[in-house]
Amino acid sequence: MPEERPDLFQQLWDFLEQILMPNWADLIALIPLLFIGLVLLFFLGMAIAWRRAGRRNRSRVPPPLHSGSPPPGVHMPGPSKWPFVAPIGLTLIFFALILEMSLPLLFLGLTVSAVATIGWLWDAMHEWREAEVGHHPSAAVHATPHRLGHGSVAVALPAGAAGAVERAPWEIEPPPGVHMPGPSPWPFFAPIALVVIFFGLILTPWLVVGGIILGIIAAVGWLREANREWHSTEQHGHAVPETRDPERAWPRRMVPIFATVIAASIGLALIPIVIGLLATLAPGEEEPPPVAVPERPEIAAFTSVSFDRRELVVPAARDFELVFHNEEAGVPHNVDITDGPAMATVYFEGEIFNGVETMVYNVPALEEGEYYFLCRVHPNMNGTVLALPEDGAPAGNDQQGENGQQGENGTQGEEGEAPSP
Repeated sequence: MPEERPDLFQQLWDFLEQILMPNWADLIALIPLLFIGLVLLFFLGMAIAWRRAGRRNRSRVPPPLHSGSPPPGVHMPGPSKWPFVAPIGLTLIFFALILEMSLPLLFLGLTVSAVATIGWLWDAMHEWREAEVGHHPSAAVHATPHRLGHGSVAVALPAGAAGAVERAPWEIEPPPGVHMPGPSPWPFFAPIALVVIFFGLILTPWLVVGGIILGIIAAVGWLREANREWHSTEQHGHAVPETRDPERAWPRRMVPIFATVIAASIGLALIPIVIGLLATLAPGEEEPPPVAVPERPEIAAFTSVSFDRRELVVPAARDFELVFHNEEAGVPHNVDITDGPAMATVYFEGEIFNGVETMVYNVPALEEGEYYFLCRVHPNMNGTVLALPEDGAPAGNDQQGENGQQGENGTQGEEGEAPSP
C-alpha cells in the first residue's frame, strides 16, 4: 500500500510555524551574543573607515616637528599613554555587565580604570609643576613663565629682550594666528556623570537616572561655554577675559547641584530598603488563605499563542479529570504535563484534537510539587502546574488509593467525555 503523502497545506503550516512561532526562550538566550556581534561589527567598521580616511588624508597631514619650541607663553602638553589605557578598563566593565555580572572581569575592569585614572592624574600634576617652574624645552625662549604672586605671571620674551611685564594670566594674548581655549570645568564634571551611571548599572537604576541628569547638565554647560568662546573669538579674534579667567569660568553652583542630584538618587534607591526594614518591625500579617484546589480543573485555548492561564492548580496524590476546551476552530491543540521545557520526563500526554471541541483527560496522580504544561503542537503555549493537597491537608496515600481504579482504566478520555462517577 503506497505511503500517504503529507498534505501540502500542512507542510506549509509546519514551515511557517517555525518562523512565526519560534521558541522564544532560545532566542532570548542569544541576545548577549547578538550584542557582542554588533560591537565587533562596529569596531570592524571603524577600522575600515579609519584606513580609508588615512589613505585619503595622508597628503594633508603636516610633517612631524622634530625640533623647535612653541611660541612664547604657550605650553604644549606632552604625549600620554593613559587616554588609551582608560577606555580598556571601561570596555572590560561593559563586557562584565553584558556577561551577567562576571565578577572577575568586573574587578579587572575596575582595577585597570583605577590605575589609568591615577596614572593620568600623576602625569598631569607632574606636567603642571614642570610648567609652573618653567621646565619645558625651549630653544628660543630664555624667560619662561614663573609665578610672581597671586594671579600674575611673567610674560616669556624671546632671547635678547629685556624685562618682563607683570600681567594677569587671562590678559596675556597668544601669538597671532594661535587661539588657546580658556580653562573649562566641564571636563571634570562630565566624567562624574559617567561614573554615577556605571555605578547605577551595578547597584540601582536610580543612580542611572541621576547620572543621565548630571550628563545633560554637563553637556549643556560645555556646549554653552564652547559657543560663547567661539562667538567671542569670531568677534575679537581671541577669547574674551570672562572665558579665560579661572575664577569666572568656574560654575560655583554646579558642585551643590551635582551633590544634590547624587544624594537624591541615593535617597530614592534607599527608600524601598527603609520601607522593607520598617515592614519587618511591624506586627506580622495573617497568612494568606490556602490556594483553592479545584476538584475538576479546567483549561482552554482560544489562540495559538497561549492558553487562557499560565498557572494550573490540580489536586495532588490522586487521579483527576482535566477538562480542556479547544476553542480555536480547525486548529489542533493538546495538553502535556512534563518536568520542564526540555521534557526529560513526561508525566501525561493528552490527545491532540481540532477545535472547536472539549476533551476530558484522565490524568494519573501527581506528587505534590511544581510541574510544567504545554501544547505539543505549539510549545510556546505553556505554563506551570501546581499539584497541591486538597483542603490544605498534606497529600496522602489514602486518597490516591480511592481513585486508583480510575487511574488504571486509562490516562485520558478517548471520546472527549468524562467517565461516570
